[in-house]
Amino acid sequence: MKHTLRLSILSAAIMTSASAMAAWPEKPIQIIVPWGAGGNTDTVARLVAEGLKSKLGVPVNVINRTGGAGVVGHDAMAKAKPDGYTLGVATVEIAMMHHQGMTKLDYHNYTPITRLAVNLGGIQVAANSQFNNIKQMTDYIKAHPGKLKASGSGLNSGWHLNLIGMLDSMGMPANAVTFVPSEGSSSALMELVSGGIDFTTSSPGEARSMVQAGMVKNLATMAEKPAGLYKDVPVFRQATGYPYSFSTWNSLVTPAGVPEEVSTKLIQAMKDVFAEGKLQQYATKQGFEVYPLYGKDMAAFMKAEDEKYGKLISKLKK
Repeated sequence: MKHTLRLSILSAAIMTSASAMAAWPEKPIQIIVPWGAGGNTDTVARLVAEGLKSKLGVPVNVINRTGGAGVVGHDAMAKAKPDGYTLGVATVEIAMMHHQGMTKLDYHNYTPITRLAVNLGGIQVAANSQFNNIKQMTDYIKAHPGKLKASGSGLNSGWHLNLIGMLDSMGMPANAVTFVPSEGSSSALMELVSGGIDFTTSSPGEARSMVQAGMVKNLATMAEKPAGLYKDVPVFRQATGYPYSFSTWNSLVTPAGVPEEVSTKLIQAMKDVFAEGKLQQYATKQGFEVYPLYGKDMAAFMKAEDEKYGKLISKLKK
């Protein structure tokens, strides 16, 4: 009798849980963004929130949790209850921070829903540069290690790692080009135009206005293949023969352990959001790409990116 009662209670609990998941969502959802309001990541999150509200029929609010160079927000989304009511926009920093000793968080702490934005790495030179193509520049670096200076952002940042990865693919050490830290791509590009450095490692989107003004020219993107907004810019790996690609990115995630029924619903909702085209329109305006990658495919991508960034960061420590 007691055994039968326990089975009945367990069965009722399972049915109640399944019913709750089937009814999800029944209350407002929040999306945690680890960066401040007004930037591209925040704006992408708000477009996602708008789209999910329409598709899921409940309010979806964006919460900015800044601090710790991204650690605070990523920690908040990882520690939230995995019930589908707290989502997050995990950025490429999640593939970097634990390798830099900033946190123990990594991709294992999240269930990815979809990749959102992709910002390709690139190489830019001033309009009057001695280099007319990327092959000329890489040949010069190999023949004259230590002669050129580059910038793109701060030390150990994504665009610094873009340089390290490029040099490594060429069989060159990290000091084959002197990296000059800057406050960001805008500052680096101004330094480029003034002649203080020889090239920048920023994204073509960040350089777009100066390229259009005739002050800067793109020598290459670090794309896998010609595609998207910059399909007419040479691809580094094709133009040089060096097997290297690089981008920064962000992804819609939930805490690890969210029920599969919830993640499945979120993936379908995001497919519907992408189909509307608002995210792509914003991306085109800002100069970055939108390449959706869902569920297990995104999980495999984040794992590979974690390994790639780990190798690049280890070269900075040598």
